[in-house]
Amino acid sequence: MTITDPRDSIAVDENDQAESSDVDPTRICIGRVGAPPQKEATSTGFYFWIARDRLVETTQLVTCMSKIAGQIYPFHALVTEVYRQSRQRSMGSEVDVADGNVQYQPPFANDGFTYAAATILRTPVFTPPQERSPVYLASTDEARISYGAEDILAGRALEIGLIKNGANEVAGAGMIDLDYLLGTNGGHMNVNGSAGRGTKSSFLLFMNRLLLRRAQLEKVSRPSDNSRLRIVPIILNVKGFDLFHIDRWSNRYQPEKHLADWVALGINNPQPFQSVSFYAPAAQDPDIAVPTGRYGKVEPYSWSLSDVIARGLFSYLFAETDANDANFGSLVLDIESWLTKERVQSGETTRELRDDEGVPQTFRKLLDWVDNRGGQDDSKWRNHHPSTWKKLYRRLLKLVYECQGVLRIDEQTGAPLDVTRSDTSDPLVIDLSTLVGKPEIQRFVVATIFRQLVEVRTGSKAIPGMVYLVTLDELNRFAPKGASDPITKLIETVAAEMRSQGIILLGAQQQASKVSEKVIENAALRVLGRTGTLELDTPTWRFLSASAKSKATVLPLNEKLIIQDNFREPMHVRIPFPVWAMNPREVLSQAENTTDADPDDDIQTY
Repeated sequence: MTITDPRDSIAVDENDQAESSDVDPTRICIGRVGAPPQKEATSTGFYFWIARDRLVETTQLVTCMSKIAGQIYPFHALVTEVYRQSRQRSMGSEVDVADGNVQYQPPFANDGFTYAAATILRTPVFTPPQERSPVYLASTDEARISYGAEDILAGRALEIGLIKNGANEVAGAGMIDLDYLLGTNGGHMNVNGSAGRGTKSSFLLFMNRLLLRRAQLEKVSRPSDNSRLRIVPIILNVKGFDLFHIDRWSNRYQPEKHLADWVALGINNPQPFQSVSFYAPAAQDPDIAVPTGRYGKVEPYSWSLSDVIARGLFSYLFAETDANDANFGSLVLDIESWLTKERVQSGETTRELRDDEGVPQTFRKLLDWVDNRGGQDDSKWRNHHPSTWKKLYRRLLKLVYECQGVLRIDEQTGAPLDVTRSDTSDPLVIDLSTLVGKPEIQRFVVATIFRQLVEVRTGSKAIPGMVYLVTLDELNRFAPKGASDPITKLIETVAAEMRSQGIILLGAQQQASKVSEKVIENAALRVLGRTGTLELDTPTWRFLSASAKSKATVLPLNEKLIIQDNFREPMHVRIPFPVWAMNPREVLSQAENTTDADPDDDIQTY
């Protein structure tokens, strides 16, 4: 008779169990799915308990491998919350363990456990994972799969930042699909963030830099390809002259601290913007721009009456409340029609100011003409009430005397902005901040830009592949919610209809709930910087999960939540620190500051 040591059978059983384990020994298993009552797994999320020796944090990406109906399926998920639970039934029991003495250390080990909630980002099946399924930390490739990177067509992915994977770790570069941004599957980007926290302008400049770099690389590699990407960045400066220094190095940029994030995105030697064209309102002298504090040339811009008529801009001169007055609006349209002479040449319609006798040729002459109620020509103007004429006179009088410089009062020619280009161009920075006390003329300048772009992109001479990026902060000023004035309608038209024509709005504001819903809803990419709870509680953000809203309220300055139409949850990314100055205080001294490109610079040698 042979006697077998019981320990031998136990050892054999344990070995058999180890050999049959479903845990991949080459990966870090951090826990297993649990699905007790009140914590059931669903097709959109699951809970998992965590191994005692593993650290799991919110924002981490995980992959659950679950065997369902005889086949193993991956569930790529985002940890939205981590919980710690003891086995005590109440807080009183917790106190009694130490008899209320905080200095007392119980002789037995902690018997609590940690578990986490995870939201499923990507999976090939619409069913929950099974309990006991192993959960692993996601690899870099799996992190990209979580946000649909494998579905992006070749050449259409843009690395936008480093995916956050816990407090101090990242999971490689996060990608967006350019087809969602540049017009194929959608268009436009909107950024929301609290004031004064660097959450909006810096990120939009970063986007301009990435897209401009992509276009310039394609220009070198495919110079004769008519379908290659062509980018023209048009950046509107709405606060001080902060963006008038983006071609200068920032004194806050520290290569030893910040360069690694740029390198992780494939940019080994980041540089400030190059060959930027700067524009500011003309001073009293039409050839000089208002002082900007910038070292270097700044071009003045202005419009005469003939410029306004030739570009069909007359109705944009007046405020929203005036434009919505039917009597006032009809008088403005009637006058604009009377002042305009149209010509058709080579299939193109052009406009110009009529030069007939009695037709005013300057703003001052127009003011005098309106004061006389259209020269008392009752047969032409009798349908308009005298009070409407007086209202128009008051509005014109205010424009003529408050907006001298931008509107050339006595000159027959001005220096209108021309933002159209025939190929990829370095940025155009246009100042609006000096007009902040004159909202009508500030909105007029914005309207002239959009009107010009709409005309050039819908005309017979539209260039294939050309994309105009219009960067505009404080969007609530120019397309407020509920407004129906011509400027708001123009921006809404751009948002709804012009993405396919290559006009892309990179808009920003502190509160998206204050902006035209048509503009916000047509942004296929939305970005959240740190945002207040009152804004996040509005219907505009109802689609966000509670976890995402909570995250948005505490985001550091260099982190953003990226929301693309095909993401189940926002992609949490860290953005590289800008190398260019974001305001005059950040500019390096003239001796230190140079933007001359190094021959080996991978951004400049396109």
